[in-house]
Amino acid sequence: MHNLQTNPPKSSFNPPEHYFDKSKLGELKKIHHAKSVIIYSIYHNILAFLNDCFFFVIKAIGIILLKIFYNVQVENRGRIPLKGPLIVVANHFSYMDPIVLQSVFPRRISFMMTELYYEGRGKWLFKLLRCICVKENGSNIAALKAGIEVLRKSNVLGIFPEGGVSKEGRLQEGNLGVGFLAGKSRASVIPAFISGTYEALPKGAKIPKISKIKVIFGSPMTFKKIKSNSNKKGIAEITRQIMDQIKELSF
Repeated sequence: MHNLQTNPPKSSFNPPEHYFDKSKLGELKKIHHAKSVIIYSIYHNILAFLNDCFFFVIKAIGIILLKIFYNVQVENRGRIPLKGPLIVVANHFSYMDPIVLQSVFPRRISFMMTELYYEGRGKWLFKLLRCICVKENGSNIAALKAGIEVLRKSNVLGIFPEGGVSKEGRLQEGNLGVGFLAGKSRASVIPAFISGTYEALPKGAKIPKISKIKVIFGSPMTFKKIKSNSNKKGIAEITRQIMDQIKELSF
């Protein structure tokens, strides 16, 4: 009787040496990472393109409606820098102000807006329009950083320095945030004054009225860089100069 073979047959498969080559594994990881970066970049660019399309549709609708019902007039549009980081500042007498300002502005604006409106039903719209939420109470470090990032990318940041819609249709004091952003970023600041929106849709009104609306742009301003965040005196001075320029445009 023959003895049965109890040992399993030896495998004839011998893995190639590069299976255990760490340098080869490193190259494979780099290739995988590069593919991931490319896919993410394509995905991000598609989303950005769709977002831009949505913005231009919204802007076009705003321009048409404002032209039909308000025939918005603009002075000194040629003063607006078409390139580089820019902060546009204006008075805030009505809920219509951001719509009017964006409709006459040649570049896309990312507005800073209070959480009172940002967190409401229109939150999804404000996010798509790249608005920056500003808290009414507490720290706004995140909002200030977001504003700096907009300017770092050579885009336009829109600020209503009064911090809210004026109830009486009169210019209020400016918040120090605008002075901080102007001094920290050293971006050009272009002041604007919007008239007629208070008569069209004052705070508390639900139905807009027909009114003549006009936007006047001032000359771009630049300020010395603020090195220290605690330089409240310097920040306050920049804020004062900005508000003075807005006020001058109202006369």
